[in-house]
Amino acid sequence: MRRPVLRPAGATTRIRRRLLTAGATTRIRRRLLTARATTRIRRRLLTAGASLLVAAGMTAGAVLDAGAAHAAPGSAVTAATAPRTLRIGMKGPDVLALQQKLISHHYVPGQLNGVFGNSTFHAVVAFQKVHGIGRDGQVGPITRAKLARPVAPRLLQRRSGLYVEINLTTQVLVIGYNGAVFRILDVSTGNGQPYTVDGSTRIARTPVGNFRVLRKINAWRTSTLGQLYRPAYFYGGYAIHGSYSVPSYPASHGCVRVTIANMDRMYASLKIGTPVKVYR
Repeated sequence: MRRPVLRPAGATTRIRRRLLTAGATTRIRRRLLTARATTRIRRRLLTAGASLLVAAGMTAGAVLDAGAAHAAPGSAVTAATAPRTLRIGMKGPDVLALQQKLISHHYVPGQLNGVFGNSTFHAVVAFQKVHGIGRDGQVGPITRAKLARPVAPRLLQRRSGLYVEINLTTQVLVIGYNGAVFRILDVSTGNGQPYTVDGSTRIARTPVGNFRVLRKINAWRTSTLGQLYRPAYFYGGYAIHGSYSVPSYPASHGCVRVTIANMDRMYASLKIGTPVKVYR
């Protein structure tokens, strides 16, 4: 039997250190190789992904912007999520949501079809008039904020049945029914400017007071001052009538202009004797 070789304690310690060092070096080399291989794989994947994005039409700037958005979800990158300003000609679910909001508060946006047409434009103008903000017919941040907390126009009368109140200051017509707001429309009334007709000069004012619908014409009527669509006369030659021109400001010779579509909607309801109150 061979005897084990005994070495001094110092020699044994040196051998252990060499073995430990060799093992550590091997582990470090393995880690370095693994890290380098992983880096190469990642680079290849990133290169392939970028190539696909570029092939799909994305620029490098767009890729970086997208990366920034994902890296910092709470950062100032908000352009992609900010609501768009809605205006005439637009389509989409946000337009439909706007129409539903307007009609729930008694405005008349037309068909609930997600298309920002002429009726939706005038419904927005009416809303803006009631809330005392810019009357541009667009839904931007200010109008959107008001839509979040809308207020209703106040009726001056509490009557049974259907009646009409026209506010010359806000340029809004409100149809009341049994003391509650039923419909809200934008109008254009007398502009206060002088005009000449039949050789005499007059001022374009809409009469103020309590009236009733006296007579109606279910057609276009051509008068000395222009054309009136389905007029409902409430005082002499002054009428609520449809027009192709209903700006957001007073522009008539004294009549109360509404859009053609709105006159079609309300004509049957404006029966002879319907109360009409005009005030400032």
